[in-house]
Amino acid sequence: MTVELLVPARTPIPNVRALASALDTVSDAVMVFGMDGEIMFVNRSAQNLYGHSADAAAGRNTDELLATRHPHGLDTIKGLLLDAGEWSGELYRRSAAGAELKTGVDWTLQRDDHGYPSFVVERSRDLARLDEIAEQARIASHRYENIFQAMAASFWELDFSGVRRMIGELMQRGVTDFAHHFHNDEEWLEQALRNTIVLDVNEKTVEMFGAESREAMIGGNVEAAWPRQSRHLFADALLYAIRREPRLSAETILTRMDGTPFNALFTVCWPPGHEGKGSVLVGAIDISDRKRSEAELIASEARYRELFQAMSMGLLHLDTRRLWQIFRRLKDEGVTDLRAHIELNPHLIQEAMEATVVAEVNSAAVALYGAKSASELVGTTVRSLWSPKGMRTFIRALESGFYLLPGFEEETEQLRVDGTPIAVHLSFNPSPALRAEGRLLVGLIDISERVAAEQALAELKKTFAHHTRLALLGELTASISHEINQPLSAIMTYGAAGRRLLERPTVDKDKLAVIQNNIVADARRAADVIARTRAMATGKQADKLVVNAASLVEDSLKFVDHELKMNAVRLEKQFSDAKTSIAVDPVQLQQVIVNLVVNAIQEMQKLPHARRAITLRTGVGGDHVSIEVQDSGLGIPAENMPFLFDNFFTTKTTGLGMGLAICKQIVEAHGGKLTVENTGPGALFKIILPAAA
Repeated sequence: MTVELLVPARTPIPNVRALASALDTVSDAVMVFGMDGEIMFVNRSAQNLYGHSADAAAGRNTDELLATRHPHGLDTIKGLLLDAGEWSGELYRRSAAGAELKTGVDWTLQRDDHGYPSFVVERSRDLARLDEIAEQARIASHRYENIFQAMAASFWELDFSGVRRMIGELMQRGVTDFAHHFHNDEEWLEQALRNTIVLDVNEKTVEMFGAESREAMIGGNVEAAWPRQSRHLFADALLYAIRREPRLSAETILTRMDGTPFNALFTVCWPPGHEGKGSVLVGAIDISDRKRSEAELIASEARYRELFQAMSMGLLHLDTRRLWQIFRRLKDEGVTDLRAHIELNPHLIQEAMEATVVAEVNSAAVALYGAKSASELVGTTVRSLWSPKGMRTFIRALESGFYLLPGFEEETEQLRVDGTPIAVHLSFNPSPALRAEGRLLVGLIDISERVAAEQALAELKKTFAHHTRLALLGELTASISHEINQPLSAIMTYGAAGRRLLERPTVDKDKLAVIQNNIVADARRAADVIARTRAMATGKQADKLVVNAASLVEDSLKFVDHELKMNAVRLEKQFSDAKTSIAVDPVQLQQVIVNLVVNAIQEMQKLPHARRAITLRTGVGGDHVSIEVQDSGLGIPAENMPFLFDNFFTTKTTGLGMGLAICKQIVEAHGGKLTVENTGPGALFKIILPAAA
């Protein structure tokens, strides 16, 4: 059963034409329709919103005319209206042009003298056109801005005939400058207020002004409602009447019956056909809440400005509206992989930079960019702020916006206004509301000093690593000397043998060629030892090479071969058959392996020769390659384990205690890790590195 069957026939609305002029001043769309849905009245805003003129809408069924829809059905919400007398919510409608509208609607049910439902007053607005701030203001003030809604506005019908007589008397006295007289003759204005008689008021007026009842107000005058600071508006209303202006609306202060002032939106109108009848229609809306909201908004904005300027980090308020237009264009073109699209169309980077404009900066940002004042930055695009090194960061920031990611932060390089580079930590975390408005707040922290300190620390670590290599080579002097002496001794032997062959009457050329080849081979062997030693000593930065882990271990063992033999250490090699390619700086990784082996040799000097053994292994696990150095010593004391890789920690009587610390740094710089554990007899050091692609 539909709602229309539960109510009596439509009852005409009294005085609606008299209210029409006043209702046309209201920004919200206002409609009045009977219980059968037949439209009786639409104001100008409703005609503009829905595209139907008043004549075209009159007598039509509102639901059919506007294709009204609600997720729960119209009968359900109309039932709620009958039960509660009012309903607020969202309805979906269609304009005369066919546009789909999402409207916010407030319905108020009016009843006749017998208590039967008579008609419905609707106030609606297009939600899609309201931005966030306007919506907040509407929520705070919509209850007070509808001068027709019986439950939201105060209406007065006033008898102005006594004031008309007073104005007529002024004319007879020859007064022509009414504005001067009304605003300067306070006694005359007070008398005019006393002669403005209340003919009728609605219940909202009784509530708003704190009166005992309607009857207590009817027949009285309006003097008590007008404090002295607001009477200039009453004087203006008289001037509008003389000039036959259709209406006057302004914000002012009125007074309740107990003398309490309140903020009000005052409207007075003289509907067509009422000229000379001596009565006027006055509306008042209590806008105290809205005024408080506006004051709070202003105070909040002031607090934001104060906080914005007081922040120690640099803040950029960017206008990104044109950038969002670019994003929308790309999405309409079907772009889903922004980075790939930029690689094919690199000009988009500059286009995006030119579309991002600095709208506001705080004092910290002015100082960070080395500007003389905010005016040097405001209004410029961000193109001048980005250095070539920062382009990758800018692209990733664009991706964050394009894919609507929640936030972004990264360390990068930008440019000061004089073009010098500056290291910054850049971050932003836009809310959906800011994105919708095309605004972005970016935070910047100057990290130049920290980056410089990190670079200095890296240089210091490099120096330490170099000195450690030299110290390591010093420890291997005997081995290096032995490796060089062996080929040199062989060369001397071969040289002597060659000389004896040459002294014979008949020279055996074949034997002489063999001796010459051996001399060349041993010379190359000695040269390789010297080159290997020089490479480790100089520690020049080398490009990473893809090498086999087993080959790297074999090359490293050449440094310690003599040490192993001199200390009677048995060496066992267990190399994986699987592919163990790694991308490394061979010199640096050789330093790590040699250091670990030398440490193991030194630790096992306390053991009998028969128990001294070192095992080197290579292996593959997932996407990583491992190199293990395991000794058969006494292991590492538990109390030393937490400090083993700390700088300057050592258990030796000599040395800086930097060897293992630098080994760990080298491995980590290659994207790997260095671990240690005791495994029964001895310690196991494991180098884990990413496998080469």
